[in-house]
Order: sequence, then structure tokens, then C-alpha cells
Amino acid sequence: MSKICQKTHPAGKNTGFTLIELLVAILIIGILAAVALPQYEKAVMKSRLATMRTVAENIKKAEEIYYMANGYYEANTDKLDIDYKGSCTGNDVLRCNDWFYVDILGGAGVVTSPTSLFVRTHYCPEAETLSECYTKTIFEYRIWLDNSANPGKRECIGYRGNGHQFCNLINAEQ
Repeated sequence: MSKICQKTHPAGKNTGFTLIELLVAILIIGILAAVALPQYEKAVMKSRLATMRTVAENIKKAEEIYYMANGYYEANTDKLDIDYKGSCTGNDVLRCNDWFYVDILGGAGVVTSPTSLFVRTHYCPEAETLSECYTKTIFEYRIWLDNSANPGKRECIGYRGNGHQFCNLINAEQ
């Protein structure tokens, strides 16, 4: 049976891979990994943005129904008829899936100012609290409510790391 991964030396002696061949193989793998990692991170962020959008859209719909019934928007999600996608906890500010926060109307109870009427999601996988999230937010995604200064507007705002590039890409697609 022939041996795999061995060369036959002209003198009949079996040899393995040379150090140069191993270094070249490691270099090629390193280059491929360096090219693939940013694409992987971008794909993960897009996937997570899709989850964030779904939660924000559900909250927006619940807010619009609440507004039609009561004449104002409510930041406390306990008063809204809402179904969360994923695992979210809280009522004025939600923490979801341990990597994003949802700040509804600035977490301020009843809000009437048209410039504050939006559902804001913060992507901050390294934060443990909302106040920590404000300093570690990579990007923010906003959906404006129908009776706001910007009805129906959706926007992505990049803050740290590759958040700027990511939001430029997302805003160009919208």
C-alpha cells in the first residue's frame, strides 16, 4: 500500500513536506481567512438586523393600534398587544437576544413630541445594560411612527467599528 503525503526521494528515501511547503500552505489559509472574516461579520450583522427589524416592526404595529384606540403612543410594552420574535425582556426598554436593545419612544412613558416618536434598536453585543449600550452601540436602526415628524421613515445610523460602513450599505439598499 502506498503512503499518503510522502514523496519518494530519488535515492529511494521517503520524505515528508518541506518547511517551505508548510509555510506556503499556512500563508494561503491565512489570506483566505482574512478575506472571509469581514464578509462573515457583515453576514452576521445583516442577519441580526433582520431580527431587530422584525421586533421593531411588531412594536410599531402595536403602537399604531394603541394610538388609534387611545390617541397617544405608549412606551410601556405591557400595555401594548405585542408578540416578540426572539427572547426580549423589559417593558419601556427591551433587551433582546443578549445583543440588542429596543428603546421605545425614548423609554419615556407617554410621548407626544413628533420628534421623539420612533422605535429605536441598538446593536451592542458587548453591553450588559442600556446605559453601557449607549457607549458601545455599533449601529442603531430606527422606525418612525405614523404620527411623527418623519412618518414611516426607516434609517440605520452607524457609530463604532464597521457600523458606519454597514449602515451606508443598508441605507443604500432601502
